[in-house]
Amino acid sequence: MQKTLQVYVTVDWEGATLDEENIEAMQAFRQKFPQVPLWHFLNPAYFVKPGMDAQLAASSIRRTLRSHDHLGLHLHGWQSLMRYCRVPFVEAPSIVTLQEDCEHQDCGYAVSLELAYDTAALSRLLSCSQALMVKHGFPRPDSFRAGGWQAGPKLREALVANDFKVDSSHIDYRQISSSWTERSALVKSLTRLHPGASVLDQPYPVPGGLTQYPNNGSLADYFTPEQLVGYLQTLIAADKQVLVTGFHQETAVDFLHRLETAIPMMEQAAADAGVTLRWMASPKLLESHNTTSNK
Repeated sequence: MQKTLQVYVTVDWEGATLDEENIEAMQAFRQKFPQVPLWHFLNPAYFVKPGMDAQLAASSIRRTLRSHDHLGLHLHGWQSLMRYCRVPFVEAPSIVTLQEDCEHQDCGYAVSLELAYDTAALSRLLSCSQALMVKHGFPRPDSFRAGGWQAGPKLREALVANDFKVDSSHIDYRQISSSWTERSALVKSLTRLHPGASVLDQPYPVPGGLTQYPNNGSLADYFTPEQLVGYLQTLIAADKQVLVTGFHQETAVDFLHRLETAIPMMEQAAADAGVTLRWMASPKLLESHNTTSNK
């Protein structure tokens, strides 16, 4: 029987900008790889950000979508979104050192949702964000990725309370080490939130009804094509079945080419190993049996 490996290509929409060059880079990717659906983690901050046209933002997003894609939710701690959702804005702790002027511009991008807010605030934010997506013509999302992978027990509880089915906020900090050192606040938070994470991690059920899809293939900002192929080969050698990788919309013009280069290399490496790649977008749900094993 032919072995298969499922590959999910995700897109983190940060809620910061919708520059034309990044939208065009994504459209070009879609034309080049029509066989690859995308799992979009969309951010409703675009619809409430000062100075941004909500209808134009929605139109820009739709230009990158295809019928076989899957749409989820992605959140950072933007002040504009907190204000809209009537959640008191918190400025710290921050996972990235940024010079932000919260009095004159939108801020909060680097605030850790898990570490800064309580469960009630996170639940309100999630519910409000789901409603914002629906208001602007998108399906109600039931999959999620936290900005900076900042998800832990409080956010998981809030996700369950709002009928989310899938989270993809689990990552091995070593897979972003090209950009972040072990002394950085981001890495310190990830070692705390996701201890023992590994490239070998696979989807696993979380008590309460969630399924975790670890981001075990990192994102294009942090890997070379050769490294992504290496992740693939590591999973194949260990007889694993799921790879979750992707890129950021806001940096597509700078880094999406790495994924474009890697895809044919991945398909060849899989073929050489006698494995068929299945390009996926819609995650499968797993039932919890009082276990959180992800190895």
